[in-house]
Amino acid sequence: MGPLNPQQQDRLGRTVEHYINEVYEIQGEKPLATLNREIMRAASADFGKYLQRKDAVRAAPETAVKTVMNETLFQETGKRFEILQQERQEVKALPPPAPDFRISLDDDGPSSADLFEKAKKAREAEALRLISTQADAMDRVDAGVVRRNTADDMFRQQQQNMSRATDLALQERRTQPKAMEMPLIVPPDRRELMLPASVSIAANPGPLALDYQPRNVLVPGSSMIPPFQYPLALEPAPTLREMGQANGNPTITEPQITSVQKRNLQQDVLIKQDDFLSWREVENNLFVYSGDRDWLKNVRENRYSFTVNFDPANNGQQLPPSPAAQQRFKDITRIELVKAILPAESLDVLIAREGSSFVTSYQSSVLSMPYITTQIQELDANNYGTDNFLDRSFGVLQYDANWYSDPTSLVNPQDSRGYLAMIPKFMKCQRVYHPTPLATLQKMSISMLRPDGSLISNSADTLDIDTAYAGDNITGGTFLASNYRTTEPVTGYPYYFFIKTKTYFSRFQVAVGDRIQVAGYSYDDATLAANPGLADFSNWLNRSEGHQVAAIGYSAPSAFYSGDGANNVGYANFIIIQARYADPTTGSTALVPFTNITSALAANTTNLLLPRRLINLNRQIQLVFRVVTRVMDPVGQLRPDNA
Repeated sequence: MGPLNPQQQDRLGRTVEHYINEVYEIQGEKPLATLNREIMRAASADFGKYLQRKDAVRAAPETAVKTVMNETLFQETGKRFEILQQERQEVKALPPPAPDFRISLDDDGPSSADLFEKAKKAREAEALRLISTQADAMDRVDAGVVRRNTADDMFRQQQQNMSRATDLALQERRTQPKAMEMPLIVPPDRRELMLPASVSIAANPGPLALDYQPRNVLVPGSSMIPPFQYPLALEPAPTLREMGQANGNPTITEPQITSVQKRNLQQDVLIKQDDFLSWREVENNLFVYSGDRDWLKNVRENRYSFTVNFDPANNGQQLPPSPAAQQRFKDITRIELVKAILPAESLDVLIAREGSSFVTSYQSSVLSMPYITTQIQELDANNYGTDNFLDRSFGVLQYDANWYSDPTSLVNPQDSRGYLAMIPKFMKCQRVYHPTPLATLQKMSISMLRPDGSLISNSADTLDIDTAYAGDNITGGTFLASNYRTTEPVTGYPYYFFIKTKTYFSRFQVAVGDRIQVAGYSYDDATLAANPGLADFSNWLNRSEGHQVAAIGYSAPSAFYSGDGANNVGYANFIIIQARYADPTTGSTALVPFTNITSALAANTTNLLLPRRLINLNRQIQLVFRVVTRVMDPVGQLRPDNA
């Protein structure tokens, strides 16, 4: 018989499934092997009859009319029922007749040996017949059923082997030799040191002394003392694990009282973590101040063009060459420009005529521009325009607010007009990193530009210092054209000092009321040793709080000092600051003098060290950024059982 076709395989599967349900419903309490045999028997008989019917149909094909009028289909009900009953009857093989082992009294009968051989051959024939019958039945069984039955038998065999091994281990443990019951002279057990002095193990045998063996105690360096014996154990002492004290360490003889108790805590249960992580966004405000750079040594940058570094790892005490933020931003999802605070200074000097004099008071600040552009080389935003300056810009700013100090009665008080707040009105000046955040930000190269792409101002906010002079000038009329050359009537100390710069500056770069800060002004060691007052003056001039500007002055090419204020084109080269006063809270109006300062300043104009510079703190800008970073959210990972 060849392999089964798909129709026959489907018929066999449905037959087996049907008899599995039927047999289990009727005989479900019987063993699995019995159920399998019953299923195989019923399914094989049913499928065999199915194959016989198919073979009979193929062997004797009939016409359609004959098939319809077949006697098998149209026969009496009683006859048909009888035939079905005969088909359903189980055909069992008749058992072989039992051999007759009786000893015949007839002499002509077979001998006992012949009968034994005959019975042996009969048993062997029956065994072969049973094997062949089972083999034929197994060949007709589905391969999946055979594998399932084999797996059940293997599992049952493994269970039996495991039970047998467990019984053998328990039997071996019971038959282990017992410990010696005679006392031995051994060193004292260190576990005795862990017990209180008032506790006697012999008198109070407890769980701690269960594993002690009976022994004598011998003290080194002394004679044999009467042996102190622990209570003799009638049975082998149980181990720590058998006593349920798994924390005890039998290797170092550490009892349970000195061991950290192990408890089955709820946190010890391993819980599978989620396949995703929860994140949350953190908004950080970043303030960038242009005056935080090392303006004493860095002459390449000014307030409108500088670089900001992040986390420079500079442990020095001085300012870094460029402004630096110690914070390192990680996993950045968005960087946004919030606002810019600019000084309300005049960017250019306009020379006008009023009668016979020149007028330079007109101011042209950023308010005369439609907008200003913030460009950051490391960042680009969503700005596009008709020129490449807008395409590369990070933000476009417009006027929002302004503030200034109270006006004074001094000359030209409008030269210092406070500050302007510029914001990106109705625009988004930001850079978004999605879906992958920016790992970190190393630096930002910032430039504030006009609409034509040039810097807002190329003028420096720092000036190189030539030298400083006292206002009294006893050497002969140098500052006679100034209103600030007055001295104290009694002591003759000057009320003001004049700082001369190496280059001329615009009247709008340093104006009355501005605060300047001086750094690096000092003399060589020989000059300081000869004039102690110069060291005191240098320290005062370089103080960190700076000095307020009382006035500015200028000099013509043919004169050392020509007058207060700016020249005809609005430039000056002298900055006038007030001298050091005593504590005004005491009611004193006296000065705190420097020793021989007037003559010392005039005589040592060439002994100064380099570099020495000053910066106008009122001309610095400040930018405000919002940096949004992504951090792991631990709240999303909390579980009720970990609370």
